[in-house]
Amino acid sequence: MGNINLFAELPKGSISEIIIQRITDALISGELKPGDKIPTEVEFSEKLGVSRNGVREAIKVLVAFGVLEIRRSEGTFVVEEYNHKLLDPLLYGLILSEHSMEELLEVKIAIANSVLYLAILNASDEEIGKLREMGMEFKRIMNEKPADIEKMYQSSKRFNEYLSEISQNRMLCQLDSIIRKIASFTRHKAIEVSVERKMVNALPDNYLKEVDILEARDKRAIADFMDERLELWQKLLL
Repeated sequence: MGNINLFAELPKGSISEIIIQRITDALISGELKPGDKIPTEVEFSEKLGVSRNGVREAIKVLVAFGVLEIRRSEGTFVVEEYNHKLLDPLLYGLILSEHSMEELLEVKIAIANSVLYLAILNASDEEIGKLREMGMEFKRIMNEKPADIEKMYQSSKRFNEYLSEISQNRMLCQLDSIIRKIASFTRHKAIEVSVERKMVNALPDNYLKEVDILEARDKRAIADFMDERLELWQKLLL
């Protein structure tokens, strides 16, 4: 276990919350790593002088969040692979916090800026070509009659998920996934307003311009493009 101070004297407060925080701190510092076995309920209970109930509750929470896994007859371990459940605490925290539409759009732009920058650095020509095909498909669907909002939404979602994927940065991809989930209603609304105002090409043309920047590997064009995108989102959503 190295220098992990899991058994230091307990401050006042909820036993389960303190143990959760200590395990979290050990993961952040790197003292606990993926695949490491953590102390048993009995070890925690005896060395901290607390009941096993509080320890058990802490472990249950971390298992539910996807941080720990219980291997029957072996013990409790830090998970070794990324689990989508790991996003849940942050996702719920952001959903429940107060924020304005303007703030949400600004965060979306900040993440989109980083995704595009890293895609310029890391995406292959083949991947960019595939993204262009997805952008053209989105434009075709936006122009179909009668308008199918859900079909449009799913096409837009596929484009943005793939763009995030070809940034080749798993941490950014995960953050982008959180923001896309929180802001999914804004995508629906933007598409609905585009159809209502007969601006069906506004969003797909913006997507295709993003692909143009990617193809040109033009990092200098990102700032102006993001200003243009934010202005479009504000026009459709505010």
